[in-house]
Amino acid sequence: MKKNNKDSNFRAPKGVITEDRGKELSNAWSSKNSALFSKSGKKAGEGEIKYLRWSLEDLRNYLDYAEHEANKKGYDMTGVRVYFAAYPEKRGQNTLFFAPEGRKLVSNTRKISASLRSKDEENIPIPPFNNGEGGSGGY
Repeated sequence: MKKNNKDSNFRAPKGVITEDRGKELSNAWSSKNSALFSKSGKKAGEGEIKYLRWSLEDLRNYLDYAEHEANKKGYDMTGVRVYFAAYPEKRGQNTLFFAPEGRKLVSNTRKISASLRSKDEENIPIPPFNNGEGGSGGY
């Protein structure tokens, strides 16, 4: 783990939830989708993938790559969209992928005023990131 030299100024980001809330949301997802599993002939929870994971190194590398490519293409990367998806070649197996979003800069200057940026955030034309691993433990 990298040590932050400004530990005293470190704050949890907006949107962090409690572990109990995480369990509640995970259980609600399992309950909501149990009918789909029974239609497939599986018992509830049998073969169910409850999460997808990416290594911290892979996530950081992708974010650095995406931001670098966005800058080269004249975008200010402001976030990442997470898309629900399915592999058609794997009988519709669910997956997620990450795609950077941001605003096209009107000028090549990185520190441009907000009034000169395009109005809405959009997908940046950079290859999305997929290739995570699934699992069934945890929440």
